[in-house]
Amino acid sequence: MVKESLEKLYKELKNLSFKPKNYFIPGIWLDNAKFGEIFDLNPKDFFVQSFNKILDFNNNEQAISSNPIVYSMLVRYTTAYDHDGDGKINLNPLENGFFETGTFLKTIAILPYLKNLGVEIIYLLPITKIGTFRKKGNLGSPYACKNPLKLDERLAEPFLNLPVEIHFKAFVEACHLLGIKVVLEFVLRTASLDSELALEKPNWFYWVSEEVVKENSLLPPRFSEKELKEICDAVAKEDFSNLIPPPKEYIGLFTEIPNKVFYENENLVGILTDGKRVTVPNAFADWPPDDKQPPWTDITYFRYFEHSSFNYIAYNTVRMYAEALLNEGKKLDDLWNFLAQLIPYYISNFEIDGAMIDMGHAIPKELLTKILKTARETKSDFIFWEENFNITNDSVENGYNATLGYLPFVQAEPKGLKEIIEKIEKKNYPLPFFLAPETHNTPRASKLGCDFSKLVWTFNSFLPGIRFILSGFEICDSTPYNTGLCFTENELKEYPPEKLPLFSALSMNWNGENLVKFIKVVNELIEKYRVNSVSFFEYELFSVKTNNVNVLSYLRKSHLFEILVVGNFSEGFSKFTLDIGNPFSASFRLEFGDICVDNEGAFVLPGYGYALWVRALSSG
Repeated sequence: MVKESLEKLYKELKNLSFKPKNYFIPGIWLDNAKFGEIFDLNPKDFFVQSFNKILDFNNNEQAISSNPIVYSMLVRYTTAYDHDGDGKINLNPLENGFFETGTFLKTIAILPYLKNLGVEIIYLLPITKIGTFRKKGNLGSPYACKNPLKLDERLAEPFLNLPVEIHFKAFVEACHLLGIKVVLEFVLRTASLDSELALEKPNWFYWVSEEVVKENSLLPPRFSEKELKEICDAVAKEDFSNLIPPPKEYIGLFTEIPNKVFYENENLVGILTDGKRVTVPNAFADWPPDDKQPPWTDITYFRYFEHSSFNYIAYNTVRMYAEALLNEGKKLDDLWNFLAQLIPYYISNFEIDGAMIDMGHAIPKELLTKILKTARETKSDFIFWEENFNITNDSVENGYNATLGYLPFVQAEPKGLKEIIEKIEKKNYPLPFFLAPETHNTPRASKLGCDFSKLVWTFNSFLPGIRFILSGFEICDSTPYNTGLCFTENELKEYPPEKLPLFSALSMNWNGENLVKFIKVVNELIEKYRVNSVSFFEYELFSVKTNNVNVLSYLRKSHLFEILVVGNFSEGFSKFTLDIGNPFSASFRLEFGDICVDNEGAFVLPGYGYALWVRALSSG
């Protein structure tokens, strides 16, 4: 197995010397799950020992399981830590040359920890070079991509005299040695406001007069209530033949393409033929047309088509594409080819295994097909995931292997979760989705406490799908990455960009309570009952009715076992009965959980409690 870059990094490490100590790390990074334990050690020893574990690992090339564990991370956040113990995450390197923000080197070092957690796929949020103009927070958003062919140099440790590309390639090689696949998120619909691509290819972008955005952001176009209803009705019917355009005053804000483009400080400036100064406008939420999200001040949209009547940003040009734009517009072939070659570039140069397409459902279908086809011509078994809350046949037809789904939005709502279980029972989902209680855009599961996190890991793990850990879930971290979805106005005020790790230098609480041992126990139960290579997708699923709206239950059944899963989705004690009777008197064995039976024969679960019964059906 190729490990050239990993060994190059290893060699550089072994040739360096550091102070004996004065580099703090959390004990959990050393496979030590004790609460709050911190180690002060020689960083060279830590990294060399971690590399030795990886290089000595005997990977037998096992296939990814049918319900794999995906670990999603933002590299610069996941392995950020207060290494000098001064109580903050410093932006500049420490005296010994280390970054306190997360890096590929530190992420390589914790791979044995992740392997021990059962991780089979690591999903990286964007790692490309980040724009600085109008950046959010003190680091900027990883979604404000300045150049998709360049990596964020902050992800490389400055004391190692090696380019960031070597660091990333070493990370992928280390993952592969451990039998872990790497999926990378790609941003193919937007770019940063100071995108380097605009210098050479100004026609790939929209342009407005400098005055439009000089003092404020470009605001989305406004429509009347009558227009909004007509627009939504047309889109619901998938009728894009006569979509209502924005007001003429809004369309008039956009200009032709400049013939000269340059940086003025961090700002992109274009010069029109008449000498007028223009710039690229910021983006905003495009659907629905009256979305209340504030403008996205650090990114802009790519312009996929040329058409004199559609030279503006609106719902009908960047998502719900007008029929005339698709049929009569000129595709920007050089942009389309560039975007289609990005993933093959990362496959060829870094050997990544898959891609999550940011807002893939908003990319023109013809372009999306080209992107997926070109990638799979380079690597036939390449994994494609879709960031889509809907779980439909369209995703299958577009060539995706799995989609995000909407579980994060109903995880704490018994009614919505019950509907998901019933749809799984009826086989209404055409492809796998993430069994995710949270994403980097939603509140954290541990907002409701560690007991809730234990409940959802147990309850979700026995469902068919892709088990999902957002970095920090396993240590009950409650700080959201971003306040993109499902946050109250008070929470939005509580978490400005300076307090959100998607934009600023912050660290998770690696020293507090963690669920590592708990997660491993549940994982072992799943492996225990995958007997004779029976896949979890070969287990039938049946919803089980209870007489308590807060208590949900389902049954998994193969020719070997029945597995009954019950969860209490309220914070207080819940009494309930099951419509399948009493498992204690039906050859079931209580395998896991904290449940009792009261004097009236009703089951009782504590707040956010769970129970797991198993019954053997055959000796096999």
